[in-house]
Amino acid sequence: MAVTKIRKVSSTTLLVLTVVSVLIFVLFFAGGAEVDAKGNKDYAFTGILLYWTYFLFLVTIVATICFALRNIVSAFQTNSRRAMLSIGSLVAFVVLLGITYAIGDGEPIKGLNEASQSYNTSGWLKVTDMWLYSIYILFVATIGAAIWGGVSKRLLSK
Repeated sequence: MAVTKIRKVSSTTLLVLTVVSVLIFVLFFAGGAEVDAKGNKDYAFTGILLYWTYFLFLVTIVATICFALRNIVSAFQTNSRRAMLSIGSLVAFVVLLGITYAIGDGEPIKGLNEASQSYNTSGWLKVTDMWLYSIYILFVATIGAAIWGGVSKRLLSK
């Protein structure tokens, strides 16, 4: 009974969020646009689209954090070693972000237009480098784990 109710709630939630997203998407493109002085289209409902995207992102982050915390708490009750591995990977991720932030270059970029100057600060440039370097490292680690998984499976099966 509980599984059926959970499925029904999650399916309804997914359906509602999908319908609202499609409606906002259609409203964005069909709601009208003006051409600004530079010849670019300025859509009338850009704000609604952005705020909906921010809302979905926030809900995703909150849900991910809540489920991860619940999983860690329940893991401590059943298997404390697995819970410590989960916390260890979280700490490793934070350390990775700290190291990649530290090695990021904060020197302002020359020749940018006036609109970009507010983000041409040392802090924003280091944050951008942090995310880029972290993506590169995690991509290489993912490829390495996939290769290692295939190789070790072959070696252990013999």
